[in-house]
Amino acid sequence: MYGVLSGISAIFAFIFFFVILATRGGGNYPILAWVLFIGFGIGSWYCYKKNKELEEEKIAQMRYETDDRLKRIPNYKSSQQYTSANGDVTLSIDETNKQISFVSLKLYKDRVYSYHDILKSEILTDGISVTSTNRGSQLGGALLGGLLAGGVGALIGGLSGSTTSQEKVKKIELNVIVNDTANPICKIAFLDSEYSAYAKDSQAYKDGYNTAYHCHQLIGVLIRQADEEDKRKETSTGSNNSQGNMAVADELRKLVQLRDEGIISGDEFEAQKKKLIG
Repeated sequence: MYGVLSGISAIFAFIFFFVILATRGGGNYPILAWVLFIGFGIGSWYCYKKNKELEEEKIAQMRYETDDRLKRIPNYKSSQQYTSANGDVTLSIDETNKQISFVSLKLYKDRVYSYHDILKSEILTDGISVTSTNRGSQLGGALLGGLLAGGVGALIGGLSGSTTSQEKVKKIELNVIVNDTANPICKIAFLDSEYSAYAKDSQAYKDGYNTAYHCHQLIGVLIRQADEEDKRKETSTGSNNSQGNMAVADELRKLVQLRDEGIISGDEFEAQKKKLIG
């Protein structure tokens, strides 16, 4: 409301300012012209200040609600937080328990995932993918492939096909795909304007993109950590399997020797061999 009043007052202030200029001082009613010009100018400034105060109060209230919801997530300790441009979505990271959460004030249920559930991160400007990072391990790649085959790929393809100006941007989003078939896409917008487009050399664009890029790089670190853990598990499993195979081979050699020396019969040898091979 105050934003609209500020704009209307500013328009009238400009009108009376030009009237004063055109009539060289206000014509037949110079005092009235100056009073209206100053009055609308002060009114515009007051409404702008009041609107800014209300916006700051709204953002503060949203941050309080977000912090309260993060505290109520079981076994979750938020160590880093990044909030969308309009304050409705917050990306949070729990470095202690290796979890990531998306708290949306528009939704009742918060979304919490482990690092291993993060399959892809990308930055979108007006729906077009600018840069992306995928899970590289065999397990992560298989999970991502399954989600893409299930329809997420078509959605991302549709976004990538949209058109936008190369010089100005309305929206900068961080797009995260997680291992959740019900809700596989998590988005957070760090620049979101319905009407105005921002030039790429503007401070608003730079701030929004830098925040999105920082979060994207951070999630890339989480993805690499999950990949490294998967590789260690695969290596450990392969090593254990190799050791197990060697142990079975040794036992078979012993059985063959016992059979050849006549200590056990052929039937006993076959029975023991089946137990070892499984």
